[in-house]
Amino acid sequence: MRLIAQTELRRTWRKLMGTARGTLMLLGGGLGIVIYSLAIGVMAFFFGGALTGSDTQTVRLATTAGIVGLLGLVGFFTLQHTVKSAGEPDAADGLLTTVPYEDAAAGLLAAEIGRVLLALTIPILALVGGLAVGDAGVLVAVVALVGSVAVTLLGTVLGFSLGLVIKLVANRSAFIARHRASVGAAVSLVLPLGWVAMTTVPTVQFRVLQLATQSPLSWPADVVLLVLGAGGDPVAATVATVGILSALPVGVVACLWLAARAWYVDPVQPDYEFDADKQTLSDRLLRGRVSTATRVVAQKSWLRAKRAPISVQFAIMPFFFLVYHLQIVILERVVPPTLPLSAGLASAAAFGAAFSLNPLGGEEGVLPLTLTANVSGRAFVTGLVLAGALPGVVVTTLLVVGLGVAAGTPPVTLAAGLTVALAATLAAPAIAVGAGVVFPKFESSSVQGHEVVVPSGWAFGLYFLVLGVAVAPGSLTYLLAVRDLFALSFDKTWLLGGGLVVSIGIASAGAVAGFLYAANRVATYRLD
Repeated sequence: MRLIAQTELRRTWRKLMGTARGTLMLLGGGLGIVIYSLAIGVMAFFFGGALTGSDTQTVRLATTAGIVGLLGLVGFFTLQHTVKSAGEPDAADGLLTTVPYEDAAAGLLAAEIGRVLLALTIPILALVGGLAVGDAGVLVAVVALVGSVAVTLLGTVLGFSLGLVIKLVANRSAFIARHRASVGAAVSLVLPLGWVAMTTVPTVQFRVLQLATQSPLSWPADVVLLVLGAGGDPVAATVATVGILSALPVGVVACLWLAARAWYVDPVQPDYEFDADKQTLSDRLLRGRVSTATRVVAQKSWLRAKRAPISVQFAIMPFFFLVYHLQIVILERVVPPTLPLSAGLASAAAFGAAFSLNPLGGEEGVLPLTLTANVSGRAFVTGLVLAGALPGVVVTTLLVVGLGVAAGTPPVTLAAGLTVALAATLAAPAIAVGAGVVFPKFESSSVQGHEVVVPSGWAFGLYFLVLGVAVAPGSLTYLLAVRDLFALSFDKTWLLGGGLVVSIGIASAGAVAGFLYAANRVATYRLD
């Protein structure tokens, strides 16, 4: 167990120090931890003394808030890390035939605890130091130290066990196996949205804290109250202490039990029976309208995304730029007038990048077959463009129209926003394929514990730059129309029309240039 834990921690360190990106993440994360620790220490110094003189309900509320915050933070990130990579050993076939699975699971759990404690050591010490140096007293600081470490360990064990539960359900559920792409996309969007709501929306935070104070999570506050001599309940304090300390070994046993079932079970394999006479939706849409080679390339892209959604997961990144708008929706219960176009442009950027941003590297091991097959460069690139443009048009239209109606956008303005979004959706895959051949990437990267070839960062930059320039005029005129930033003395229709014409012109030029360059590059590409 100890050797496995040491090996996992050593691998984590090498991943961070072995690449420039990892080193930057380590430095940035370390700087953020130091800054937060200073803030925590200052707050503990000044507010710890005030807390000692507060009433019982205030002490209970503050203690419960700290427990819920720490437990949620540790549990959430441990859950994510367990599902992505930490919940399954590397080279499992060899390891699990060499050592007992209990040792392997205990080693992975110990490594996860080590990572969490390493990240939270400085903040916990800052909290304890602030309380001890301030007016709260040394005894309260000791209680805070023991309680913080215990809650951190409990959160890690709970997050690890829930991560194993999710992996077990994903392996055994035929529904998830058949709809991995849809489920993965929904989870990837819902989880960050829930986290934003929990950390930024006061009403949500207040409701969660209200429920927590009425649950056993508030019982550790009685320990603090007893130390302060403020009339805590000894029974509740004893039950809380015993409960936390006993929950740790129970949680560890549960992790070992879940690991055995998650690792030694054969994942459900969807039955993909080939039927030569079956007409799929893509067949009905494309057969007879495009060449067979183009249709096959588009269908291959969709099928790959369905069976291995992790290969296109990077494409959802543009939707995270909608977090600000979503906060307004949650806080003010209104749809911002800029959200329809913003959502449409995010959809356009996502579908444009999904299949086209790394046309050569995305073929991975079958690239030699692709280059030597009877598929022209133009047919290959057209297939990739269609793979992103066709579903993109549908999703973009639904988002813009639905959110526009919810926001009460005037019909003319909504039509202008929809036109800008659709122009971007049609042009984005062609722009992306051009950026992808300018900056191809063939090396694989570790994504959620799997080796996947993702587009180059330079390709992302060029793609977003060209697409941003293309949609800027139309987006600016749409913003002026919905926000009334300036008193316009002429009809806004002319303003919207002018912005649309400029955006469509730039987008068309970028799409044609990207398409022609990519088609020629693919047709003449030679392997070293």
